[in-house]
Order: sequence, then structure tokens, then C-alpha cells
Amino acid sequence: MNPQTVGMAYDVGRIALIECKLEDNLKDLDIKDKCFLMIFVDRGKVKFKVKDTLHEANAPCVICFDERTNPVLVSKKGLKCYSVYFHPSFLNPNMTFELVHSDKYSNIGTAHDMFLMKPFTDSERFVYPLFYEHIENLRHLIINLKGELEIQRDWYWTCRTRSYFMEVMLVLERLYGIIDTNNEGVQVRSINSINNYHLKNAIIFIESHYRDNILRSDIASAASINVNSLSELFREELDVSPMEYLLNYRISVAKRKLEFTELSIKEVAEQSGFKTESLFCKKFVQVTGMTAKQFRKQSVEKRKEAFAKDS
Repeated sequence: MNPQTVGMAYDVGRIALIECKLEDNLKDLDIKDKCFLMIFVDRGKVKFKVKDTLHEANAPCVICFDERTNPVLVSKKGLKCYSVYFHPSFLNPNMTFELVHSDKYSNIGTAHDMFLMKPFTDSERFVYPLFYEHIENLRHLIINLKGELEIQRDWYWTCRTRSYFMEVMLVLERLYGIIDTNNEGVQVRSINSINNYHLKNAIIFIESHYRDNILRSDIASAASINVNSLSELFREELDVSPMEYLLNYRISVAKRKLEFTELSIKEVAEQSGFKTESLFCKKFVQVTGMTAKQFRKQSVEKRKEAFAKDS
């Protein structure tokens, strides 16, 4: 399986190293030395072998393989799944197989807010159970990703596809528990480090519905707690209010889109949950201390310099 989608009406002939299959039958798992694979198991179950070890995945969950893996389908029952076959360079041209697996990549990836790909490169773990709130969010993202690849509505079809896929990666990395805080002062606490049941449910709800116009009462309802207790809990555990956490998470999503796509500021704002571009620009400066355009330019320049030194 060598994933690729070819430009048809815009950027004719351009190849994006990604393919998406809705309701995949998993008959073509030939990914060895070719691509990474993410399978969202929405219903049913599937069994597969990696080397001599049998693994079982029950819905709802996500299965992640890298190109070093040679998974073999053993059985499936009542299976409904969505699959994304991709080369990591689709996220960024510098992300070759060799670099992603190298010891130096962790430092580069962390310093430049790139995806660390840990859910895929972990050679011991392949199946990641999903929280209920993640299910509809992943469906939404993957269906939109598939739509962008098929329709290719304008010159930015690859950027928009990448944007949706980056949000999928955010969910996966949060599930893996590898995101804590970043260097720009936008605090995003690792779900795995939170023990309080109500707080964990509140955070999962926020991170699954940040595109929506959610209120503090919505978060409290999802967390099965009253509004005042919710605010106290956030202050005690995270030193922010629930709405501040929501804003910080929206900004963290927007930053990824600014760094790794060429989408307009307006579209970045819309996809990150802001009602208007002007509100987004105001909040972005408030949180990061720079404009969205300044951040995009600075982050791209820093990343280019880092890779130039390393090459």
C-alpha cells in the first residue's frame, strides 16, 4: 500500500501521501516499509498479529502502526472502521521514516511543536481505547478529511486535509499521554496525569467540543458536577478557569494549524472554535504575546533553521 491522492482540478498532478478509506475491509495491510496506518474501530472487533503476538481491538478504539510493522489480519466481527494510510512527511516534508525513528527527533519535535508520532512508533502497544466523547469527534474529522481529498474544492485542499489530520493526531497524542505543556505558555495538561474523575471528564469534553459554542454549564454537565464546584476544581488542580482552559486549548490547536498549513487566518480561526477572525486575533495576542501572522512566520523560520543546522 503506497498511499497517495493526486490533484485533479487544483494543483493538477500534485501528490499528497495520504489516503482515507471509510468502512475499510482491511484486506490490504501491506504497509511494511511503505506507510503508517491509523484505524478507527467504530463498531465490532478485529484481531491481528504482529510478529507472533495476537492482538485484539474492540470498539471504540484506534489502532496505530508504523512502516516497520507487518500486521496480519486474523479475524473480524461486526467491524466498521475508518482507516488513514499516510507517510509522516504528509504532516511535514522533513518527517522521513529515518528522522521520525531517530534519537534526535524527540528533541527536534518537542522544540518545534511537531507531532512526535509516539502512538505509531511504540513497538509494544498498538491499540488505544477511546473515551466516549472522542468517538463523534473522530468521525467528524475523518469524514471531513476524506471529503477534502475527494472534492479538492480549491488550491488549499492539501492544507485543509492536513489540518483535519493534525486534529486527529492531537487526539491520538492526548490518548497516549505525551502532551503536557509547551514553551509558549499555553498550558494543556496531560489527561493521564489527572486522577479526578470529574476533571478528567470535563477536559475530555472540552477537547472534543472546542469547535462548538460551549458554555461553562455544558462543561459542568459533561463532568456531572455543578458550575461552582467545576470552577473550584479547575482552579485547584490547573490554576485556570474552565473557560480559560477552553481558550488555551483552542489556541494550541490554532498554533498547529498556523505552523504546518497555509490556511488563511480566518479559516484557522473557524476550525479552532472562534466565532470571528477578529476575536481569534485578539485572543491569540492575549495568550501568546504576538499576532497569528508573526507566530506563523517565526515558527516556520525557526524550524527551517533547526533542520538546516541538523542536515
